[in-house]
Amino acid sequence: MALSFSQSSSLAVTPLNLNLNPPSQFHSQLAPKSLKFPFPSLRIQCSCFNDKTLISPITPKSPNHARIHAVAQLPAPTSGQESTKTYVEAFAIGRNLRMSADKARRVVDQIRGRSYEETLMILEFMPYRACESIIKIVFSAGANASNNLGLSKGSLVISKAEVNEGKTMKRMRAGARGKAHPYKKRTCHVAITVKGLASESVVEAKSV
Repeated sequence: MALSFSQSSSLAVTPLNLNLNPPSQFHSQLAPKSLKFPFPSLRIQCSCFNDKTLISPITPKSPNHARIHAVAQLPAPTSGQESTKTYVEAFAIGRNLRMSADKARRVVDQIRGRSYEETLMILEFMPYRACESIIKIVFSAGANASNNLGLSKGSLVISKAEVNEGKTMKRMRAGARGKAHPYKKRTCHVAITVKGLASESVVEAKSV
């Protein structure tokens, strides 16, 4: 049965007018506080809401919930205040060490830039056969700096540590059925350079 236009319009459902209140929102009213520290060169970088930014009404769990990053800015040295410290270097080289360069580099990479005493401790406890030869070179470099330049071993630093490939010896190993299997005996050269603060006597000798 078809409905007329007047009958169909009477059956239309009117929409409900629900006046729902929007969720409660508030504006932050945080004001930057003055932070006082005993160090005048220390600056604190923190963020606060000065404008009417809407934020969620979630309170921090603890008073230290907000993280504050402190950045210390040291004054840059001027041209007239340049450091007058003089560093001298001593080195020792181990040639034709019976090991491959890759096996020596994995040890040398661990001591580059470290102090002399820390280097000896690391080489003593590392479980590599290359440490036995490298620790002798470090001892020799420290002795050269102490005897020839008068430097204190406690102030020495491993400034350079290089590993280069040496000569490679080709050999044959006996195999089954009268065969011979070739193999290579690789060698390497290790150079250790230590750096220390020069004393007054050494500086005068170099200037003369």
